[in-house]
Amino acid sequence: MALKLRLKPCERVVINGCVVQNENRRYTLTISNFAQIIRGSDILQEEDAVTPVRRAYFLIQSMLLDPEIAATGSGAVAAMMAQLYTAFAKPDIQDRIARAMGHIGERDYYKALSALRPVMEYEGTLLSAPPSAVPSAPAASFQADGIGHHAGG
Repeated sequence: MALKLRLKPCERVVINGCVVQNENRRYTLTISNFAQIIRGSDILQEEDAVTPVRRAYFLIQSMLLDPEIAATGSGAVAAMMAQLYTAFAKPDIQDRIARAMGHIGERDYYKALSALRPVMEYEGTLLSAPPSAVPSAPAASFQADGIGHHAGG
């Protein structure tokens, strides 16, 4: 089944590590086979990966953009996701994390990122809550580089 990407004017998308930028009008791009794809608006910059969920998102994104990181990052991302799963007690958030782990196992990193976006939002609400209402989350320690270079700046 083909994927139809509807691109806004000047929108960027990364397809298998190649940055594609649309011109000044809407355009539909059809992808006929599986490819690692991420929209520019979904790209998290390394300097913004400052929380456990954001660091996991950034690592998965790095795996999507760079096959070398994908080949070596599975152990680190599995450990990070296991920590996140145990850190969050809400069943719907744990379900999102479990779905993301499943997509990572299938090497469908975009779907893993999509599953983690609501977890990032929930983490943000916890971090903006008063300190007494915020449960502590484990700190993940992974740093991948080069993401900004793939996104064209």
